[in-house]
Amino acid sequence: MFIKNYPLSKVTSLGVGGPADLFIKPASAGEVAYTQRFAADNNLPLTIIGYGTNLIIRDGGIRGIVMQIAEPLARAKVEGRVLTAQAGCLLGSLSKLALQHHLSGLEFAVGIPGSLGGAAFMNAGAYGGEIGPLIKRVQFVQNGTVGSWSRDEFHFSYRSSRLQKEQDKTIVTEVELELAPGQKKDIRQKMDAFQSQRKSKQPLEYPSAGSTFKRPPGHYVGPLIEQAGLKGLRIGGAEVSAKHAGFIIKTGEAKARDFLDLIAKIQEIILQEFGVELEPEIRILGED
Repeated sequence: MFIKNYPLSKVTSLGVGGPADLFIKPASAGEVAYTQRFAADNNLPLTIIGYGTNLIIRDGGIRGIVMQIAEPLARAKVEGRVLTAQAGCLLGSLSKLALQHHLSGLEFAVGIPGSLGGAAFMNAGAYGGEIGPLIKRVQFVQNGTVGSWSRDEFHFSYRSSRLQKEQDKTIVTEVELELAPGQKKDIRQKMDAFQSQRKSKQPLEYPSAGSTFKRPPGHYVGPLIEQAGLKGLRIGGAEVSAKHAGFIIKTGEAKARDFLDLIAKIQEIILQEFGVELEPEIRILGED
């Protein structure tokens, strides 16, 4: 069931990062619960990841167990206005499923490459929409048993949720989203417009981990970095995108250290020039 010394560069969009001591991709909530109990019984750290699209894993890898919630745990169904999906479902695929059922609310997610579990974890959003307000119920595994939160119990804010406060102790396995009925042509038109914006503004032709930094109050990250003259700044194989300064892209061979050093350099310069502290939106895990 567990794979030893699994190279985590295989499961991140940046393709960097060291190995996991033990690696597993569960296919059910029961397997998630078993893995959590096994980790506790053997005093092993347990780290949860999704498709690795918003993630940097350091070059030394991750000790203990890494559990990837991905395609084996990826079934979904629609009943009325409620879309119920397992945590490994891709967010973009769910937006297209909602379209098929004439349901509106997930249009913003059409180009987001991560999983539903990851989206709930970080309250993912784009173009004025986010996942938090759509959540009706969250099923999770905690202390080796399955539980759930209702909408009122699932607290969220900008790029944050209750799950982050209980990181790796509470593992999302399924989410119910309550959507709104809509006209299929209107939903499709909105999705097409978002896709067009994304392709024209984001460096989708290069590997990246999405938006590098959270938006600081009163500012936009891309323009700040551009004003500081940092477009094209490069360390090793990591480079500030010339197309959108809010993204760091992989150009050729790179190590996780290249990205971390570039992030730190950007933070230092933006703080010096504008007095603004940039906080990474990218999740950073593992050891050097």
